[in-house]
Amino acid sequence: MDRIGNHRDADTALAVSRPCSSQAAAGGQMRSGLVPTVVTCAAVAVAAVGSLFAFQAYASIYSANRTIRVAAVPANGDGHDVLTALQREIASDRAPIQLSVVDSSSVWASARALREGQAEVAVVRSDDALAVEGRTVFVLESVQLALLVPAQASNDGISRLKGRKIGVIADDALIDPMAKAVLDFYGFDEKQIVTLAIEELPAALRAKRVAAVAVVGPNGTGPIARTVEIFRTVTRKPPKFLDLSEARALADRLAVYQESEIPAGSFGGGPAVPAGDMRTLSAKVLLVARSSVSNAVAGDLTRLLLAAKTRLAATSPEAGRLAPPPTDKEAIPPAHPGTIAFLNDEQPDLLDRSTNVFLLTSIVTGFLGSLAAGLNALRNMRRGQELKRRIRRLLMLLAQANSSLSGQLGAIEKEVSQLSELILQKFMANEISSRDFHGAEATLTHIGALIRKKRRSTSFDNLEQFYGHWQAVNAAAGPR
Repeated sequence: MDRIGNHRDADTALAVSRPCSSQAAAGGQMRSGLVPTVVTCAAVAVAAVGSLFAFQAYASIYSANRTIRVAAVPANGDGHDVLTALQREIASDRAPIQLSVVDSSSVWASARALREGQAEVAVVRSDDALAVEGRTVFVLESVQLALLVPAQASNDGISRLKGRKIGVIADDALIDPMAKAVLDFYGFDEKQIVTLAIEELPAALRAKRVAAVAVVGPNGTGPIARTVEIFRTVTRKPPKFLDLSEARALADRLAVYQESEIPAGSFGGGPAVPAGDMRTLSAKVLLVARSSVSNAVAGDLTRLLLAAKTRLAATSPEAGRLAPPPTDKEAIPPAHPGTIAFLNDEQPDLLDRSTNVFLLTSIVTGFLGSLAAGLNALRNMRRGQELKRRIRRLLMLLAQANSSLSGQLGAIEKEVSQLSELILQKFMANEISSRDFHGAEATLTHIGALIRKKRRSTSFDNLEQFYGHWQAVNAAAGPR
């Protein structure tokens, strides 16, 4: 019986004091396996950075030219000549973008197409409520309100038109918002306003259905120039332009408009039409992009539009209307960040872009490393809590071994053996302190000694019982 107990104690002690060579070898294998993993991750990171660097430097190798949809009015409409010149410029420049024109019935329809995602870029009016959802890439032209009366009319001010019919040149019977804002400001009733297509104006003038005509357009070629020619044809004289003396007050009230001037002679000379400089309101026709359009694309569009302006200047007087947008923060709508960067010569060059890529990679790598370290710390904390709970279990096993009967010692011994294996593994993996390990080792030794003592005591009791029984049997049998 002593041999059996000693053998079991030896097993328990072996589990606690097993040589560290095999565990150390396993730890070395884990560390040796970590090196290829780190090298592989570093190689992947370097490859990713290199690919991004190459993409920045040679984007054409990786992707075809990007097509940008532009919502605009068809031929002879707002911005059409500019877009045609822009397409020619893109073709000659071999730019990484291409234009696909989406025909719209008006600048208002173009703004709707931009809002609904049917186009990335659109020709819009600055006084369109939908325009503020975009970001300005270029100013195509400015449009003014002209209020015209026949040359023979005695009216020399807007106030004298009260109670009389005002014709407003409109597309699709929709009154221009700038004309409506001015007429509302001067208190004209809706019953006094007659919307006219420009083709209907000659008949209206001959029948004297209207006393004045309001028309919106740019200086030079456009709706105002056509209206002036109709006046010349019907009345035999060019019309008079009425001065909007309250233009500044209107501009202060309505932020989407600006006070402007129609210079004398803008629509002909001998005599000059108008005869003098006339104050009025103006709005801008803009090329705007969705805010989701990248800064690089917006910068390229701005650069190509400036080049197109230079080409148009030799053949088209309208080139003078083209201009970069204002870059101040109060502009409505604001300029696109990519356009601002190009105009301020702040577009990142190849070195800047590459540096940004490396910095971004470093930030992402650092974040992932910190996240991994945090998760690992959390996992280790949970493991540490579980390990401490298992070590505390040894004290309970010690109490059970002290109070248990011999038949229960086998289960206790089995659990003790499992715990000793676990504690040794954790110690070799540096997941348990030396102090805790030696404390657990002492407890395990104490339990082993207690189990041995219990087994010896049980064996001795059994032997005494057997001897007493044998003596009783011999006494009953008597002498032989």
